[in-house]
Amino acid sequence: MKALALITIALLTVAVVWLGSAVVRLENYRYGNFVGLCANFAISDPQQRIKREACLESAESRTNWAWHLLYGLKVL
Repeated sequence: MKALALITIALLTVAVVWLGSAVVRLENYRYGNFVGLCANFAISDPQQRIKREACLESAESRTNWAWHLLYGLKVL
């Protein structure tokens, strides 16, 4: 019974970390788009839009991942 509890805790911890990383990634993208990072690309041109998406995915819009998590979860 104790092993089942430990396995459940481990699985839930992995799920929370995985979902937290998704929140951080999406909040980084959302905030980067909001503040105008990578705004020098024309979104009407498909190739420019692909470059803009890659730029937004790789840009760091805040100083630490914890800020993204707190803003993404609406704590701040």
